[in-house]
Amino acid sequence: MNCIFDDYMKFIDNFLSSYFRILLANKYERSLVRPFIDKYISIRYYNEFVIKENKFTERLNKELNSIAKEMIKENEDKSEKIKNIFALFSYVLFIEKCETPNELNSLIKTLFSDTTITLVYNITAKEELTALLRSFLSKKQELSKVFTSNEFSLNEKKYQGYISMVTLDQNCNLSKLYSEYAIEKAYNSEMVNENKLYLSLLLISYRVIDDITKLNFKNEYVVDFPTSLFGKQKKILKYLRVLDNEFLKSKVNLKLKYKEYKENKKTVNKLINEGFSICVELDESYDMDFDNLLLFSYIFVNKNAKYYDIIINSREDIGTEIVVLWGERWKLL
Repeated sequence: MNCIFDDYMKFIDNFLSSYFRILLANKYERSLVRPFIDKYISIRYYNEFVIKENKFTERLNKELNSIAKEMIKENEDKSEKIKNIFALFSYVLFIEKCETPNELNSLIKTLFSDTTITLVYNITAKEELTALLRSFLSKKQELSKVFTSNEFSLNEKKYQGYISMVTLDQNCNLSKLYSEYAIEKAYNSEMVNENKLYLSLLLISYRVIDDITKLNFKNEYVVDFPTSLFGKQKKILKYLRVLDNEFLKSKVNLKLKYKEYKENKKTVNKLINEGFSICVELDESYDMDFDNLLLFSYIFVNKNAKYYDIIINSREDIGTEIVVLWGERWKLL
């Protein structure tokens, strides 16, 4: 499967292009619309800002307004068209928040009665826009159903509010002929653990999409990487293809034990160089090599480990965020 985050971004991009093609009709110019769409996506979904404001909507409005001003300077004869594009963008964020057809209908009514927009719409434009928005809402709801399963779900243990350790729970109805021990053993077998990683990455990818549509850009997820995959390079490539987006890579952390890192250093370093976020849990094999620790997104350290004090006292030199394990509790330093 391709990276669903990239697929979702293409879905949003296509929606925005269609939205402006319908409303601008014969006044549509790709060279005028494209800079607004690119800027909107970079802000709305990648949280890339130049202007600093406390409220997201104010930052978004000022960034798009800045684009409008720059374009008007370069295209004075098209200033009215550019102002209309800017005004139409003020509805996009609200469209994305709509959850029911009634909310959409109310928003469409407001849009078509907005006197700040100087466009003239015919009945065809209204019908096409209504169909587009209903299709947009329907596809978003369909996507949610695909990644909301009764059989499998993500079990999240949150630390410090935004980092979650994720495991995959199965809720399948299995035959009573099998004991709980047999079911548990099968569920944690080598091949099943590998497949659980793949399914977890798919579900986490959708969770990241859901987070950012709710304007939550802080959440990050940590999932165990099965060591059995290290001997299966093609399978690693297949599984990690679902994370093949730079933003998504920064939100999903693959966790290894330090021993596993040392045994598979070449492969792990290659993944890090490709932009994947790898975190490491220090174990009895840790050899006090600080240089290696710089590579990881997070370092997990047991409170009772013999090297704990050295790691904590050297955290500025290490330069990587440290998560401390103390029994069932974790704390990000």
